[in-house]
This record gives sequence, C-alpha cells and structure tokens, in this order.
Amino acid sequence: VLAQDPVNPGVIVYATNPHYPPYDWSVSDTAFAGAAIELLELVKPPGVTLKAAVLPWKRAQLYAEQGLVDLLAGIRITPERSQYLSFTTHRAFPNPVAVFARKDRPFPFRTWADLKPLVGGWSTSDSFGGGFDEYWRRELRMEEAPSMANNFGKLGLGRIDYFVTGYYVGMAYIKTHPDMVSITALTPLISSQDIHFAFSKRSKQIHHLKYMSQRLEELDKQGIPEALLKKHLELYIQNPGPL
Repeated sequence: VLAQDPVNPGVIVYATNPHYPPYDWSVSDTAFAGAAIELLELVKPPGVTLKAAVLPWKRAQLYAEQGLVDLLAGIRITPERSQYLSFTTHRAFPNPVAVFARKDRPFPFRTWADLKPLVGGWSTSDSFGGGFDEYWRRELRMEEAPSMANNFGKLGLGRIDYFVTGYYVGMAYIKTHPDMVSITALTPLISSQDIHFAFSKRSKQIHHLKYMSQRLEELDKQGIPEALLKKHLELYIQNPGPL
C-alpha cells in the first residue's frame, strides 16, 4: 500500500478504522463499507478515484504519519494528530461518546468524577475528545484492550465496570450481539466532539482538502451525514460483519 502513485496521480489512498460501524468497517481485505465510505464518495473531487487500504487502525494512523496513505476517513482532532494530519475545516460526522455499563450493576453517573471508584475500559488508539482523554489519564483507572469486542466481553464478565466508546458504534455492537442485551449506554454523554476527514501532511493529494471541506459543509446543511449514520446502522444490524 503506497500513496502518491506517480503512474496514477488522481488516486487518493485512504484508510479508516476497520471495526467502527456504522461509520466504517472492513468487508474484505481490500474494501470498506459504512457511512464514512459513502460520504467520502460524495465529497471526493471530480476525476479522483478512491483506493482503500485495509489496515489495523493503529497502523493506519502510523502510515498516514509516514505518508504511506493519503487520507484517514473519520478521525477526531487531537494535538498529537495535528502534527502529521491536516483536517477538513468542516466535520464529517457527529461522534458522541458514551459510557456503557451493565444494567444489573448500576452506579450513579452524573459527572466524570463518579467514575473514580470504578475500573473502566478503552480500546487501543481510541480518543474521546472534550478533555476526557487528559482527565481519565490523570484521574481514572481504565484498562486498555485491543478491540471493542474485548472490552464488551470484559464488561459482560464483570472484569471492568464500564467501557467508553462511540455511542453509535457501541449501539451497533450491542444490537448485533444478543448476549450483550444487559449492557446499556448511560447519560450524560462523555463528549460530543465531531470527527473529520484528514489528509497526511506528506500527501501529494492534500490540495483537495479545501474542496472536500466545502462539500462536507454543503452536505451537513442538508442533514446527509446523520442520515447516513442511521442508514448504515440499520444495514449493519441486518448484515453484521466481524468486530
């Protein structure tokens, strides 16, 4: 997988999280499905072809840093990522983040501080925004696991008290795993920071950033991104892929 193919300069090589429905999920070794993929097709510049690079999410971010992929389709803005990525000026999607917990092991949850006595879970390379990343590293006990499936499994077994992840992706998991019926999303939300499309600062395709930002703004005014999320959540529930 190499971006910036001199033989075909009209190609944007993109990667995304292969286990993050309804935003995106891998359907083969060379293809993704999901709301982010449909939105990316809607905002790509005329004459440009998209080429998927199906990689583990952590490696996808490393490849973007190295310039081996042009674009990451759906990622939160953080200071660290801003060192090697240029983000669309308009969001791609809303991405609310929630605390998931077992219905039969309730605990009071009004503020982040209510999580201090508990043990939580988070997935490798996830970022939550809204100041929560800094807070949990300083104040909370949260165990890292490689995937959402690992974390929901630990939550189901009672090995952790809660799991923090995107609301939509968490609901997609729960609704496609009958053994997770005892797990629910709590309110209030942890954060509601948006996710963006982002070009590698080393990409020769970065000049498309302004066009794609304008298209995202146009489509967002029409409610397209949120409609795509709901559409692909239903599609995933009907035909779930591996998580």
